[in-house]
Amino acid sequence: MTHRLRSWFLRGVLEALERQYGSAALSLLTAKVPRRLLPHASLERLRTSAALDTLSLDDGEELLLFIDSLLGDGGGRVLEAIGQDLAAKALGQGGVAKLGDLQGTVARLQAFLDHPFVDTPTLFELRRTDRGFSLLVGVVGRPRATRVLKHLAVGAVSAAERSAREGAGMKLSSDLLADRATLSVAYQRSEAPARRESELPPPSVRRTAQSVRPPSLSEEVERILSSHRLPSYPPPPRVPNLPKSWLPPEDKPPGSERPSEVQAVASRAPLSERPPTERLPTERTSEVQPVASRAVSAESAADRTPTERRRSKG
Repeated sequence: MTHRLRSWFLRGVLEALERQYGSAALSLLTAKVPRRLLPHASLERLRTSAALDTLSLDDGEELLLFIDSLLGDGGGRVLEAIGQDLAAKALGQGGVAKLGDLQGTVARLQAFLDHPFVDTPTLFELRRTDRGFSLLVGVVGRPRATRVLKHLAVGAVSAAERSAREGAGMKLSSDLLADRATLSVAYQRSEAPARRESELPPPSVRRTAQSVRPPSLSEEVERILSSHRLPSYPPPPRVPNLPKSWLPPEDKPPGSERPSEVQAVASRAPLSERPPTERLPTERTSEVQPVASRAVSAESAADRTPTERRRSKG
């Protein structure tokens, strides 16, 4: 079985290379590429090729790896940028992207990653994980082609994340082993996923670290002043104003103590109308009694001599 690669796919790679790095990158490629690969590195020749034209997979994977090492460091950054450009173009044309569903959008990119290979078995397995999903890609029996496909798939997933606009963000990591490449996508959610009732709680829960802010000077002064203040006691309950006759004998206040509230004083009868036993009160009251003015008789005033009058005045 002869493994082949479609010519239109290689034409799209060179066009994306021109958009990403300019026409100077194509001129550098034609000047540095090995002579046997020069016909496949000409963009003018590839544009005139038919839709069903193909080239050897050995030449195609060698040319793609040479482009990555010539314009980059050989780590796959150039191929990832090309894959992102081509996948974004494919997602924008046929409405492949599903808004809010990154995994569903990546699943629709299977044709984009498998169709360039002719008579070559490929792998594309998408699985859901606890934190996101994983994508297994590869070209069976072709480690170099799998390496190229891994870089193109990383760029395609990045383009799908932009088109889906899921909003949670993602963390993408990749691993290559022979003819198997695994891409792991983890969503960067701000909130922890809800735990089901059937699941057991985690053995330990980490407490979020809270930053301790030192108290300000005004707060420290307020704390010192509040510590030296006298404790405030609630006001005493208000005693209703009851007449003394209503109180039991043991609750009546002694005569030497004045009540805290002013009691109403009953009006008393004139002195002339009182009985003889009540004219001379036996106990003093707090009321101020009017004092009767003493009348001076006219005879005693006339008997006084001028000298006595002066003395009385003096």
